[in-house]
Order: sequence, then C-alpha cells, then structure tokens
Amino acid sequence: MKRNFWLFALGRLVSLIGSGIQQIALPLFILDLTGSGAIMGTFVLVSMLPRIAFAPMAGVFGDRFNRKRIMVNLDLLRGGLILTLAGGASLGFLKLWVLFVGQFLISTMDIFFDPATQAMLPDLVDREQLTRANSIISGINSLSYIVGPALGGILYGLFGITAVFLANGISFVASAVSELFIEYNYRRKASRLTVKTAVKEILEGVRFFREVPGLLFILLFAMISNFLIAPIFSVVFPYFSRQVAGFSSQQYGFLETAWVVGILFGNLILGAFLYKKDMYSLFSTGLIVETLFFAIFSAVAFETLITYFGRGTWTYFLVLAFIFVVLGIFNAMVNTPLITLFQKKTPTEIRSRAFSVMSLLSQLAVPLGSVIFGFALDSIHVQWIIFYAMIANSVVTILFLAGGMKKFFTAESEQAASN
Repeated sequence: MKRNFWLFALGRLVSLIGSGIQQIALPLFILDLTGSGAIMGTFVLVSMLPRIAFAPMAGVFGDRFNRKRIMVNLDLLRGGLILTLAGGASLGFLKLWVLFVGQFLISTMDIFFDPATQAMLPDLVDREQLTRANSIISGINSLSYIVGPALGGILYGLFGITAVFLANGISFVASAVSELFIEYNYRRKASRLTVKTAVKEILEGVRFFREVPGLLFILLFAMISNFLIAPIFSVVFPYFSRQVAGFSSQQYGFLETAWVVGILFGNLILGAFLYKKDMYSLFSTGLIVETLFFAIFSAVAFETLITYFGRGTWTYFLVLAFIFVVLGIFNAMVNTPLITLFQKKTPTEIRSRAFSVMSLLSQLAVPLGSVIFGFALDSIHVQWIIFYAMIANSVVTILFLAGGMKKFFTAESEQAASN
C-alpha cells in the first residue's frame, strides 16, 4: 500500500476513536438527563436529518472540489465545534437544545465529508488492491470503535461529558494534521456551480443507479432493513442496556465494542483469506448468519433469560458480547464486498455523487424508524420491540435473497474506475 493510503487511514483512525468516545457517551448523557426514549429517538432523528436534506448536494461538492481540502477543512471545523461544546459543558451552558443544534451541525459536516472520502479511496490505491484496502480501512474503523466506546464509557463514567467532547475535538484536529500530508491532485470541473448545474449533476448520479443491474434492488433491501434494525442499536439498545439489563456505562461501552471487535475480525479474515472468494457467496452467507444471531439476541433479551443469567452480571454481559461479536464478523462479510464492488463499478468523476445517493437511499427510512422506535419505548415493553423487529427483518431478508440481489454481483458490465 502507498504512503498516501496510510496517511488517509491514520487520519480516519484518530478521528474515529474520538467519534466512538462521543457516540457511546451521548446516548448515556441524554438518558441520564431526561430518562426518555422519545427524546433519544428525537436526537437520533436530528442526527439523521442532514443526510436526507444535504446528501445530493454533498455528492456534487465531492465531485467538483478537491476532496483532500474537503477532508481537512471539515475535520478542522468539526474539531472546533466539538471543542466549543466542551467549553460550554465545563461552564454549565450545555442545555439540551444546544446539544441538538450542535449535533445537527456536526451531522451536516459529516454528510459533506463522507462522500468525498469514500470517493477518494479508490484513487489512492491500485484497482487490484481495492478489496484489501477496503478491508484494512474497515479494520481500522473497527479498531477505532473498539478503543473509542471503551474509552467513552470510562471517560463519561469518571469525568462526565466535558471530557468526552474534549477528547473528540482534539481527535478531529489531529486527523486534519495527518491528512495535510496526503498528495492528491483532483481535476476539478471548470464550469461555474449554479442551481441548474447542481440539479443536472445530481440527476447524473441518480441515473447511474438505473444503469447497474440489481443495484436498486439492493438499495431497497438496505432501506427496509435499516429502518428495522438501525434504531434497535441506536435508540432501543442504549435504553435496554441501562433501564432493563441494568448494565453500567462501562459495560454498555464494552458491549458496543464487542460488535466492532467482530467487524474487525471479519475484515481481517476477509483481507487475509477470503478476498478472492465469490463476493455474492460472502454477502449472502453474511446476511443469513446475521439474521440468525439477531434472532438469538431477541430471545436472550426477554425477562426470563435476563433473570436466568442475572441482571447486570458479567455472565449476561458475556452472552450478549458473544452474540455481538458474531454479528460483527458476518456484518463485515456483507458490507465490505458490497462497497468494494460498488467502488469498482463507479467512475471517479461521479463517485462522490453515487456514494451520496447510495447513502441517502439506504438511510432514508432510519430517521422515521428512530422516532417510531423511540416513542414506542415509552409505551411498549422493550423486549417486544426487539422481537417484532427481528421477525420483520427475517421475513424481509428471506424475500430479498430469493429475489434479484444476485444480479448486482454477477453482472458483467463492471466499469473500470479511473485513478
């Protein structure tokens, strides 16, 4: 791998450690402050709204402007904003509405950052190295979220939310410094950006999805599955962990880490041994095993088994941790082949727009799901919410695997991505 790739990877490692710290601590802080599942769901909605509102324009920016400058500037801006929140928290000014506004701004910057960086990676490595590069990046992401959640639970439990914001803000600044040394020349479009040209370029990105066999079918599956599953882990599980299972903030942080340990192992296995295997076999096997272990998680979330293993005990913790590790391993088998093939099929000049449209469509229903699941927590027993989501997701997975998802992996019309 080239020097530029490792600088890119180092920047992600540092900033994602900070993000992992904050991702674990904020749900705990909101629950400790309000005790409301509805407010937790609303917070997740605020985090997701920028993805819906700005994703198409973010793709246009990523294809028009220098992707390295987008990375560096947005890391600096996010770091400055989060350090400002740290200052507000230390002075006692961190009201709930301030946190919501701050999260909306951070999420807005995230959505402009992500398509540019995802589009940039295939330009930093040779095409034949792309599967390994994605495995390494996914492994690095996983490593950061192993360290981050563990630190997040400890920092929040011992020092409070101020220390969490401080660590995350510093991590973004350090990431920007690393990215400054990447050598990357991107040929920008010469035409002036207007509303008309922006709409035209967004539509070019949308049209690309109709040209790739099976891609829209996979995105429809991702939209429905994310609606059912993403709120379980972002809204329901923090509530379940603290209010039902009786885990401490440290135990909750370690459980979140267990999921990412699995993703790390999955990507190590994929990068070392399975990167030449048939991508659809990896994808379909991963989906089936994920569905099975989500059903097991649903079973052990019921009160009978909680009582059997012991509320808040390390025995019950280890049972859930094992389930999450396995889920993470096979999640890597689903996501990494899918992303790699998508990168290979997408020309670099429209790659940011394509990634932004893919992100928008796959996550479109998550905000609605977060609100529904959040309000449901205040009226329906949490174990039944997990159970119903599991049943619905199992049915959806079976139907789509029996449908046309294989077309995306077996189509002969792969487009070579230029460097």
